[in-house]
Amino acid sequence: MPPPIPLPGPDASLDSILAAAWSLLVDGAARAEAPFHWPVLAGVDAREPGAPRPDARVVVLRAADPGARELEFHSDVRAHKLAQLRAAPGCLVFHDGPLGLQLRAGGPVRVHAGDALARRAWDALGASSRRAYLAPRVPGTASDRPDANLPEGLRGALPDADEAEPGFANFAALRLRVRTLEWLRLGRDGHQRMRADWPDEGDVPSTTWIRP
Repeated sequence: MPPPIPLPGPDASLDSILAAAWSLLVDGAARAEAPFHWPVLAGVDAREPGAPRPDARVVVLRAADPGARELEFHSDVRAHKLAQLRAAPGCLVFHDGPLGLQLRAGGPVRVHAGDALARRAWDALGASSRRAYLAPRVPGTASDRPDANLPEGLRGALPDADEAEPGFANFAALRLRVRTLEWLRLGRDGHQRMRADWPDEGDVPSTTWIRP
């Protein structure tokens, strides 16, 4: 197990907190056991005209690129969350209970399907992850009985590379470009909260303390 990432103390600078946030995100993408590996993706379901409602689900953080300010997660191209993310920015919420730490990252999402980035992401997946994209029916549609939505021959079994390849047609790698990053750490002596905002163009953020 890698050594824990040192966290800024109560007298930390805004820059040191921002650097720690990105270190935790990179660690979350690299380790399945890291708390930041399983963020909640929040969006807005606007399928009913005039009645938008919040929508959220847990996703897996697959990559974190501080230089590009991008966070990667995956989806079936048929899932409704892609329409949500094409219509409005998304927000990834990360939480580490033992550290008392919450991180929120918001920004526009690019959908990569059938391109070189999607292919690289697909090739890096294990068989169990690839199997999910072989679902014969559209994810999220109603059923009159429990339905694992897997091909008959793959219930309780994993596909080999050739068997999994048709799933690539249903696979999308999503990249959220971080425009806002908010840090909240709870502490007995007082909570610590900050926010970083990046302009549409440029890589220098404006940072500020926020009252918890």
